[in-house]
Amino acid sequence: MDEWSGRKWEPVTEERLLRAIDVLVEIAKEHGPTFNPVLDTVRQELHDFRKRSQSVPDQAAETPLRKAG
Repeated sequence: MDEWSGRKWEPVTEERLLRAIDVLVEIAKEHGPTFNPVLDTVRQELHDFRKRSQSVPDQAAETPLRKAG
C-alpha cells in the first residue's frame, strides 16, 4: 500500500469505475468470493455515478451495468 501514498487523487469517472470493476473481477476469480462485497460496492458506485450524470432518464436503459464474467 505504500506505493499509493504518493498518488494524487483524481475525479471519479465512468472509465475509472469500469477499470476498477475489471480489476476486482480478476481478483475475485483468483481468490474466490471474498472480494464480492467490494465488487458489489463498486458496481453500485458506477450505477449511482451514471444516475447522477444522466441528462435524459431513458439513457440509463441503454447503458446497463456490466456483470462479472
